Amino acid sequence: MILLNPYIDHDTNTADYKGCTLSSVFQPIISIPHQRAVGYEGLVRGVTAKGDACSPIEIFALPESSSEHLALDRICRLLHIQNFSKQNLDNEWIFINLDSMCLANKKPTPGFMNRLFSISGIAPHRVVIEILESEIKDQAYLKDLIRHFRELGCLIAIDDFGAGHSNFDRIWELEPDIVKIDRNLIQRAAINSKVKRILSGMVSLIHEAGSLVIIEGVETELEAQTAIEVNADMLQGFYLAKPSAKISHQSFRGAIQNILESQQQARNITSDQINHHSTEFQEQFRKAVRKFRVLKQLDDFAQVIFQHERAVRCFILNEMGYQIGQSIHSGHYKERLDPRFLPLISADNANWSHKHYHFLAIQNPYVIQMSRPYLSIAGANLCITVSLAIEIDQQVYVICCDLDWQDD
Repeated sequence: MILLNPYIDHDTNTADYKGCTLSSVFQPIISIPHQRAVGYEGLVRGVTAKGDACSPIEIFALPESSSEHLALDRICRLLHIQNFSKQNLDNEWIFINLDSMCLANKKPTPGFMNRLFSISGIAPHRVVIEILESEIKDQAYLKDLIRHFRELGCLIAIDDFGAGHSNFDRIWELEPDIVKIDRNLIQRAAINSKVKRILSGMVSLIHEAGSLVIIEGVETELEAQTAIEVNADMLQGFYLAKPSAKISHQSFRGAIQNILESQQQARNITSDQINHHSTEFQEQFRKAVRKFRVLKQLDDFAQVIFQHERAVRCFILNEMGYQIGQSIHSGHYKERLDPRFLPLISADNANWSHKHYHFLAIQNPYVIQMSRPYLSIAGANLCITVSLAIEIDQQVYVICCDLDWQDD
């Protein structure tokens, strides 16, 4: 039989460990669509005999051996689950961090968690085990560890994904139920459009792998808006709620609704700006196409279209997607062409039939198509391609123009 740790004071639900009195606090994890807390992460807090706060970093520096690390890890698990069991809750999850490194070193026999579930009355399906996958180098043991907790009935979360040496191979192989994105990514994504696109792609890939996404460390309204914009499922952070020893049935509906409304307003402003510039540019594009229909020279099209400051490249495709002749570049774009990408600049007879701007234009003749921003291989620059399929002398042509799309 596996004994629960004798350091626990079951009257106060605290634990004495090497001169520190340890206790639990819980931070809400909020579902964006539900607009309420669906789980709480258990976090350890400590106070010295003199009454001074002992930070988690200081607490986890106290063990002097792998055995002591394992004992402290079990104390924290016991504290969190027992304290959580005494809260007035229904089906919410309790998120518990494992000291992955000590488990990998000691490889303890299973049984502690079963005993803990039995004593606390908390069902295993309400427990989310957070694993810092980068700490465990032994892939086989990591899989066994996850298998063990899954067999108990727990959910598995990968913590701090995107930090250090995290990689998607672990997501494919471990198939976690939840992935928690490292807070540094949301901080950077909130102020950098390129990082925001990367984060959005990461969230999409994690969803494709079958895992839910929590963005943790949300500390500002802008970070909360960004998390929603990149399609995260849940939020955690000081902006919405700080950790507390007693779980209150706090309503997050108003806060989430305000964030959604702010994001919608920002989206509307951006959409209005894009529509304004789009309408203006489309008039110029049609004017250039009319000149091309008469003179049938790309140079004449370019002369008109390059009057727009963002127009950097124009080219013609046939019905099959093959480029006819070379691309023409605007003067200011030529000045900043990166010579390292010269092998990609020449595109005569290149085939672009797989691109949206070609096949959508073919499917919708005489209707201007505008792509989403993407990285063009023709110049390694971020751009939007505007295209239009027309017929001249029974031949179908797709007239294309790239607009420079620099991040603000």
